[in-house]
Amino acid sequence: MNFLTSFKGFLLCVILVSIILNSCDKEIEVDLGSSQEQLVVEGSIQQEYPAYVFLTLSENYFNQVDINTLDNISVNDAEVYIERNDGVIHKLTHINSIDTLMILDSLMLPIKGLYIDVNYQQDQFSQAGYQYKLFIYWNGDTITSTTSIPPQYPIDSVWVERKDIVEDQYKCYIWARLNDPDTINNSILVHYKRDIGWKPMDPLFIPTAISVRSDNLLNGESHTVSFARSGRFDEEDGVLLPFYADREVDGNFVRKDIVMLRISHMDYDSFKFWRSVERNQSTNGNPFSEPMNLYSNVKGGLGIWGGYGVSYFYIPIVEDTVIYETYNDVDVLEIF
Repeated sequence: MNFLTSFKGFLLCVILVSIILNSCDKEIEVDLGSSQEQLVVEGSIQQEYPAYVFLTLSENYFNQVDINTLDNISVNDAEVYIERNDGVIHKLTHINSIDTLMILDSLMLPIKGLYIDVNYQQDQFSQAGYQYKLFIYWNGDTITSTTSIPPQYPIDSVWVERKDIVEDQYKCYIWARLNDPDTINNSILVHYKRDIGWKPMDPLFIPTAISVRSDNLLNGESHTVSFARSGRFDEEDGVLLPFYADREVDGNFVRKDIVMLRISHMDYDSFKFWRSVERNQSTNGNPFSEPMNLYSNVKGGLGIWGGYGVSYFYIPIVEDTVIYETYNDVDVLEIF
């Protein structure tokens, strides 16, 4: 009897607590508001190739993204100019008015909002050692930014090494010996794209794992670095995915990767922008990471206008392959 009485008392307490807690529930609606729409610039100029600029509008963080988003945020009615510090000015052309470059669509480029310098060969416009000021006139506003093209980064050689001496002998990393200049803030941005000898595997350049590198700890020193594809912790090879030599897969012969490696020497503004991009990507989905804004060198908008001293290397993934010369037969359509 005492047990029943105690149980009833306990049950009554539970019911009362539940009623009290439920009565305290209150829906709170938070008005996040909307941020002011801004022009977003992603512009690039490298030696001996045309400058190009992608223009879009900023989106609110919680906006839904779908297949129509790029169409909705692309800016296609701006006027874009670049002035070199010797007074030479080039006007960039919106890509939709260039019939001969519609092949870009097949390369999966977001051609909406793309402006390109089709006259870059005049005046040998894109050259190392010059400053380039970007002017964008849109919606009554003037957006500006300034960059310069540094010289190519001193690279002694590039070679291929097997990832593991014993297992998976077809898995390789690319290595390079860099001769860092004795000036500070020499930074590089590294991308790659692959084909298998007869068709592209990567239509556009992809950042390597640890794609942004500075000389903060190695200023003026000759040193070696390795390059891998970017992976995830839950993949077989982890975050540093290898490139592949000739191999058999399920009894079938698979050709080796042929890698176009792009090493871009950049100024300090570009380094700060791409470092902030890489840090944001590395913390994506981590609830304990501290949010951070992307660095921008664009006045009146957001984004980056960067100049790059670029070196290309054409590398067949064959163990002990060593390459000393840069690859200079890069087509204009291959720089993206």
